[in-house]
Amino acid sequence: MSSTGKKFIVVGGGIGGLAAAVALSQQGVHVTVLEQATELGEIGAGVQLGPNAFAALDALGVGENAQAGCVHRTPHHDGCCGWL
Repeated sequence: MSSTGKKFIVVGGGIGGLAAAVALSQQGVHVTVLEQATELGEIGAGVQLGPNAFAALDALGVGENAQAGCVHRTPHHDGCCGWL
């Protein structure tokens, strides 16, 4: 049992589901995440996150780990963006 006495089930282990699970567990709630995939990993699609998304990840305490796997874009001398 959790410190709050509440139990939640989060359906889906994507970005939203895992963020909700982390936030709830930080509040002392027992959380079970249900995901149909046998393992979590890249599925071939990229995700673009803005500064506010990284602020939210920082608030959840996972910002450093999330940024470790990022590819950042920086402007070139001609103003176009390229991959680092």
